[in-house]
Amino acid sequence: MDEQTGSSEKFIIFSIVCIITTGIAIRFFYFPFGVPLSLDSISYFSYAVDIAQTGKFPVNYDLVNNGWPTFLSPFFTFLKFDSFMEYMDTQRIVSLIISCLTIIPLYFLSRKFFSKILSLVATALFIFEPRVISNSLYGITEPLYVLLGTISLVLFFSEKKWIYFSFLTLALLSIIRYEGLLFIIPLSIMFFVKFRREKKKIIKYIFCISIFILVILPMAMIRSETMGTDGFISHYIATDQGSVLTVINQNVIQGLPDDDPFPGEEGKNRLLEFILTGVSKIITNLGFIQIPVYIFCVPLGIFFILRNKKFKKMNYKHLTLILIFIFGLLPILYAHGRFISDLRYYLILYPIMILIATYGIERLQIKINLKKLLIPLVFGIIILSVSFLEVEKMDIELEREAFEITNKAISMSSVINGESLHGNYITTAEIVKDWPEIKQPIDVKQRKVSPTGFNNLIEFIDKNKENGLDHLVVDNRGNGPNYIQEIFSNEEKYAYLEKVFDSRQIGYDYHVKIFRINYEVLEDEN
Repeated sequence: MDEQTGSSEKFIIFSIVCIITTGIAIRFFYFPFGVPLSLDSISYFSYAVDIAQTGKFPVNYDLVNNGWPTFLSPFFTFLKFDSFMEYMDTQRIVSLIISCLTIIPLYFLSRKFFSKILSLVATALFIFEPRVISNSLYGITEPLYVLLGTISLVLFFSEKKWIYFSFLTLALLSIIRYEGLLFIIPLSIMFFVKFRREKKKIIKYIFCISIFILVILPMAMIRSETMGTDGFISHYIATDQGSVLTVINQNVIQGLPDDDPFPGEEGKNRLLEFILTGVSKIITNLGFIQIPVYIFCVPLGIFFILRNKKFKKMNYKHLTLILIFIFGLLPILYAHGRFISDLRYYLILYPIMILIATYGIERLQIKINLKKLLIPLVFGIIILSVSFLEVEKMDIELEREAFEITNKAISMSSVINGESLHGNYITTAEIVKDWPEIKQPIDVKQRKVSPTGFNNLIEFIDKNKENGLDHLVVDNRGNGPNYIQEIFSNEEKYAYLEKVFDSRQIGYDYHVKIFRINYEVLEDEN
């Protein structure tokens, strides 16, 4: 019996190592070497480099979720590179490894409900999911966020002594992304369900919540001193534009898209429309993210769950997962209600969706010897994932050219129009312009102005003259509003625009034109 157990454990360890290795290999196959970070990832990069260079938390950063770059900073401290690109690759590699290591706690989470073989299938469903793979290459918060969330659930479902570590991990989760603070509610509710028969449950809970507070308190103090807000409670009770309370109680949402499905008068309360927009998007996206890996097994799992006669007799573990899923949807509802449709917000829900999918597979194994089909099943998941990634894969050469051209654009201008260059690399190029000296994102944002919200080119130029707008960029990929795109094919119609750069003339495949605005000619025309 002991030999059988030992063989079984060796098989599980070997399988997990093989799955992790394969997951890492696939990620490196799609790794964007030589492509710089942008958007959120460049803010994390800048913050982490600042800590590594100065040895202290930087001041005046507009970065509430600073847990991930704080975690990154020791890597940047000990690794000495000459090029900023090597540090950016390091940020992606750390994220990549964390994403793959998530299958270890996910395996133990699955073991709370399923057999060893089924738990291995669950790990494959996660590590080979194409959106999980893609997200792990961005160098942003989600891989660490999902890892900590999974660990917290495993600890919560474990023996009583581990409950304290569950709340500790939840605190770390909240430091990575402030939305994690919401999970203290379902975990607290289920704490009293789990320990309802214990006499000292109140004292134990006080210890748990004290650990939670003690872990997040130092970071809250650091944020208050360096950013002016604690980044936890402050983000929920703030009244500035875009904050939670403002959106929920607002009279009007600023910056609505042109295709706003609920147009209304200024001052009209939009709470109902906000909720309807969020809910409709959630329903649509929950279906969309099942493609391609979960398209059959998640609906199958839901079907079998609803058919199960024991469904009404769920234990605390099932109730915990349901509550976690519901509270995990709240930040998504908030984002979608503001017309933000990024699918990465759903990643924190993937471990629960995988458990549902695994349950569907478990019901099928009544007629199938799953152990014999384990390798073909995992291989099938990989084929689906790689096929999806091939369709969606990044054009690395385009990204590299876009960054080089962006560098040229900012070197010949004071302020240019944003949104009209592929890759969103204007901020990135400015941050690393004087490497190894690093700039804060907030200090370089004035180098671009958004062309959104203007009726025509003249209006855009006139209203941004005082902001220093002196050049316009336009490409052949349809980036930016129509009045900007028209310049590309009809440049002769704009006498006040002098072409100073054409990327095709120096051998780039990515076609970009840069024009200097001649305000004297423009004034004469008007």
